[in-house]
Amino acid sequence: MYQKSILRDYIKDSELRVYNNKVRIRLSKELASKYDQGTYNNYLKKIEKSIELVNSANIKYPSNANPSFYIYIVPDENYNDMLGIPKMFNTGKGGGKPVSSQDLDGFNYAYGTSQNLCQNTPDTISIMNFENTVHEIAHLVHSQFFTKSSLLGEGFAEAFSLYTLGLEEQFDEYIEALNNLKEKDTYTAAELIKQEKENTFGKDALLPNKSCSFRLSYISSYLFVRGLIETIENKYKLTKQEGTQYFLEMIRQGNYTNEWLIFDIADYLGIDKDNLLSSKELQLQTLKNIIENKKRR
Repeated sequence: MYQKSILRDYIKDSELRVYNNKVRIRLSKELASKYDQGTYNNYLKKIEKSIELVNSANIKYPSNANPSFYIYIVPDENYNDMLGIPKMFNTGKGGGKPVSSQDLDGFNYAYGTSQNLCQNTPDTISIMNFENTVHEIAHLVHSQFFTKSSLLGEGFAEAFSLYTLGLEEQFDEYIEALNNLKEKDTYTAAELIKQEKENTFGKDALLPNKSCSFRLSYISSYLFVRGLIETIENKYKLTKQEGTQYFLEMIRQGNYTNEWLIFDIADYLGIDKDNLLSSKELQLQTLKNIIENKKRR
């Protein structure tokens, strides 16, 4: 059933604030007055720091694009409708997620967030909070290459922040959670695709009241995508950054979705397609590598 985009109308009537040469903010006239008063300064400093880290990976975008990072700040009253936050994840206390960008000079995705989350950012934030912010910005990065896969999208956002950019080394709570992860709590690619089709992706969490990194489907997606990036590195003798770039370009070149996309990746990398889709071998080996690397540090 057709539903009119209230976010599109909101952005159409919004005001623009240029935070710096890479970060642009869209928000209503009422919220723009708060911006001008410095209400969102701590939040924007966090965004700036996150984007600086993301840009340190030196990702090359299609057509040599140099897109701006857009942040769409929306009112608290109807943030869930504007941003399309699934009921399963809507606590009623605000939220944020990548949304389709309305700006031609930006990424294909912008990051949409309710204003209360911007207003209440403390001076100092936890590694979990910072990693989650980098995760969301990573969605803007991959939107230039692909958009239609929760498995690959969430897996990339986690792999980019935790692995490529190295935040996992500071995130002891997350490594401890992985150390306690049981094989039964991991999912195959086929199971994750099924969850996406049934709108249950992200439903179960390893630990309560944590960021999305601790949701079981996100963990399995992370292990899957990181495993693919590491496979690329080993196969072609690349660095983490080069392997990440190769992964993005590989997915961009595919013309498939769901199970066929996994088969296409397997063919591209010379991996057994049924094993990649229906076993946990890649995920469990990646998990083992993470735990062993932590012990060596």
